[in-house]
Amino acid sequence: MRCGAVFEELAVEVVTELPGGARREVLDLIERVLLTPRAWPDVRDAGAIEEIREAFGARCWIQYMPHDGAIAVREIGWAG
Repeated sequence: MRCGAVFEELAVEVVTELPGGARREVLDLIERVLLTPRAWPDVRDAGAIEEIREAFGARCWIQYMPHDGAIAVREIGWAG
């Protein structure tokens, strides 16, 4: 857990493989999401029970689920 963020296994693998500057950009995005987790778009499929949202940075994105003041980071993408 990092500042209210729980990382799923695949997200951990991706973030650990990123170079330092890329990792910092992803972690900065996560910190912004933690401030207002429901401000980002809900992308769940119709009929889905879990709330799934996506947030975008300059060269990265995350897919996450908000949970009572925390988030579960499901996926991390890097386009840099």
